[in-house]
Amino acid sequence: MHPGTSPKSKCTIWGAGIEANRQHLDLETSIEQLRQQMIQLAGKHGLTSDVVLGVSQQLDKYIVMAQNNHKTDSIW
Repeated sequence: MHPGTSPKSKCTIWGAGIEANRQHLDLETSIEQLRQQMIQLAGKHGLTSDVVLGVSQQLDKYIVMAQNNHKTDSIW
């Protein structure tokens, strides 16, 4: 261990990694749930309905977030 560091600070760094991993899983879960919701709504309302388009736009935002997270992870 380096001077000025403590086991607690190492745990905090590790904890941040665990938190980021949990956020990735939450994002993936949200993407899958929105995808399923969009499929169900499209079957009920049609592909061009406002409700389906709204879910599709939210899904697009989440997918971009996941892609950006993946790029960040790839750098390390």
